[in-house]
Amino acid sequence: MSLFEAKGLRGFFAPDREYDDIDGSDINGTDENEENKERKLNDSDFTASSFLQAQTSADIRRAILKLALPALVEFGLMMLVQMIDMIQVGVLGPWAIAATGLAAQPTMLIFSVFSALVVGTTALVARAAGAGDRDYACRVTRQSFVIVLIMGAVITAVGIPASGSIIRLMGADVDTIAPGTIYLQIIMAGTIFTVGNMVLAASLRGAGDMVTPMISNMVANIVNLFGNWVLINGKLGFPRWEVAGAAVATSLSRMIAFIITLHAVYRRDKFIHISVHDSYRIEPNIIRDVLDIGIPAAVEQLIMRGGALLFARLIAGFGTIMFAAHQIAINIEGLGLVPVMAFQMATTTLVGQGLGANKPELSEEATHQSTIISVCLMSLVGLIFFSFGKYAIEIFTRDAQVMSLGASALKILALSQPFTAVYFILAGALRGAGDTKYTMYISTIGVWGIRLVLGYLLADVLGMALIGAWIAVVADMLVRMLLVIKRFSGGQWKQAMA
Repeated sequence: MSLFEAKGLRGFFAPDREYDDIDGSDINGTDENEENKERKLNDSDFTASSFLQAQTSADIRRAILKLALPALVEFGLMMLVQMIDMIQVGVLGPWAIAATGLAAQPTMLIFSVFSALVVGTTALVARAAGAGDRDYACRVTRQSFVIVLIMGAVITAVGIPASGSIIRLMGADVDTIAPGTIYLQIIMAGTIFTVGNMVLAASLRGAGDMVTPMISNMVANIVNLFGNWVLINGKLGFPRWEVAGAAVATSLSRMIAFIITLHAVYRRDKFIHISVHDSYRIEPNIIRDVLDIGIPAAVEQLIMRGGALLFARLIAGFGTIMFAAHQIAINIEGLGLVPVMAFQMATTTLVGQGLGANKPELSEEATHQSTIISVCLMSLVGLIFFSFGKYAIEIFTRDAQVMSLGASALKILALSQPFTAVYFILAGALRGAGDTKYTMYISTIGVWGIRLVLGYLLADVLGMALIGAWIAVVADMLVRMLLVIKRFSGGQWKQAMA
């Protein structure tokens, strides 16, 4: 049985078919049922109705901002904490920056496997939210949650003993093998909390609740910063654990974020609600629906993370100084991506909700409005990178070579910011529509066909080193932008899950 034969989703794509409302009753009946549905949605703190009733572009912009602003705060704090992490670790020396950077690449690659559940959950919950089907949204959440916990436990069991070999495969030098291994082992130990929070937060965002993930991550970030100060430097009577202390603080903060998010979905007044009394028996049809959307997204993430890993491996071959500059530039770039990440998240949610309510015109207009806003914001980010990049590098290190290389990388990166804005928003729209296969193809072409190949030619063959590698990054984003524009303009995404 396909998604569109499943109970609760029968009406997503056919207005003359019936589908279930928030409590399972037919909504194709009387006006009283419609009023009852709206009341229940409001009582459940459900946020899709205002967007679905939008009449003007201004209404849609308000709906976008309502979702994007909490996400902006959340992602901004996350990236800021990552930067502060780097600053706190950077005090130990370039070897510490390189060690944590090398450990971060395989970690992100491993976590990208869970994108199958994260993206699939967000898309299906957003569709269910648009249709007002709370029961199906909660069932999707429970199924994804169970699967991700099982997978997380397996990753932890395998990842901890394999950490040393992974760091060596990354091309670590003698100064970074030991600290990189310890850092990766500790991060692996907290995997189950990380991935559990990822799925629950994805479900809440799909339903339009951006505030709960924001709060959980705000608290976690405070814990992370305080933990870094205590454990890296050996404050308040604790031993000086240096890089290991940073890893412990990170894992502890992720556990706290998981606990807060889990508590939120146990509340009955939320649109997304799960309980220990619910059935957690595996439902193959729901898992299949999640994976039909999610597997291409997971493959895309694997492609991107695998490419990033090889890209990092390429740069690591030029030495610790070069890699430290690269890692600092990546962290600054991450902070610059916060605005477009927030608007991408809002776009993904609204596109799914619009299509779930059989209103593709709202989904399309939401995407256009998000794109306009994001291009303006990211052009400003590019200007800041170009004009003030060297001052940002100085926050992380006083090493003259690292500062010079990092500032040059940011100037090159500034050129790609408008391309990045368009790509992020349109790709987010395609994912919200379930058109994840095409974004997978785009990423394959961009990362492996452009970034890695051109990066190798410029950085290694032509001897341009880090500068050549970052020129390839700009070319990658330009190609991906052009390809995603072509797909979105074609309109196939409106029927991606039909």
